[in-house]
Amino acid sequence: MSSEAMGMTPATALRDMAYEETTARSMWLITLQRLRRSKTAMVGLAIVVLLLLVAALASLIAPYSPTQTGPVSISPPTWDNLMGTDLLGRDVFSRVIHGSRVSVYVGVVSIIASLLIGIPLGTVAGFYGGRIDNLIMRLMDVMLAFPIFLLAIVLMVILEPSTMNVVLALAIVRIPILARIVRGSVLSVKENEYIEAVKALSLSQVRTLGRHVLPNCLAPIIVTSTLNIGNAIILEASLSFLGLGTQPPTPTWGWDLKQNLTLIEINPWITIFPGLAILVTVLAFNLLGDGLRDALDPRLKA
Repeated sequence: MSSEAMGMTPATALRDMAYEETTARSMWLITLQRLRRSKTAMVGLAIVVLLLLVAALASLIAPYSPTQTGPVSISPPTWDNLMGTDLLGRDVFSRVIHGSRVSVYVGVVSIIASLLIGIPLGTVAGFYGGRIDNLIMRLMDVMLAFPIFLLAIVLMVILEPSTMNVVLALAIVRIPILARIVRGSVLSVKENEYIEAVKALSLSQVRTLGRHVLPNCLAPIIVTSTLNIGNAIILEASLSFLGLGTQPPTPTWGWDLKQNLTLIEINPWITIFPGLAILVTVLAFNLLGDGLRDALDPRLKA
């Protein structure tokens, strides 16, 4: 169908596209302003940035090697060992610091990997519809029929327990969630008038998707990804707790919880500090995700 038949001249289409791009830039500026005014989001962002710095500089921050054993096991916190030592005399503080690397790596990389697959699947399903949509969504429904944690356990049983396999398993279980969110966003965006304006200019579908559809679907993708990083960290800790995740002697918060759980009544600090690390990290990503959701919600924008 030509642009004239649609009641839209090329000049009108170009004007609509320019208006859409200007509006999009203005809305992102408003979003940043709203995010800066959110105290909880700023607290979450500050903790996340601090966590990333700790993970990057773990070798400089930790006073001891996380695998270095000491002459005294299960000692309480002292000035030499700020969080005490565990069963093997290893410094708990150093293990918590180095454990942040595994958690950040697994959480961030697994979500990025799931986005690389989930976004194309959701985009194609939402934009083209029809049989392609039915095929992709039925496959996603089959994966969603399994509880996420159970599916992750099954994948780790099939694969060998390791950090890379944990990343792979967590990426796979998140693909259907992200694909459905992207599909819903694409279905909403492609009904807007500026998409009709793009079609009137006879632009390629790839350019239409990459320049006009996906950029307007970023809000739910960003929010979901941020919240899912916290969930991925919990899943990684749970798999390590069960012995299906990162294997010792690599320090991980989940494994340290499992190893020292039997002594929690006698020496609680051994498990309290890894548990607090998980709690604070997940809380930070949730606070940041909630702040982003409020800032990106069009119903809340002035």
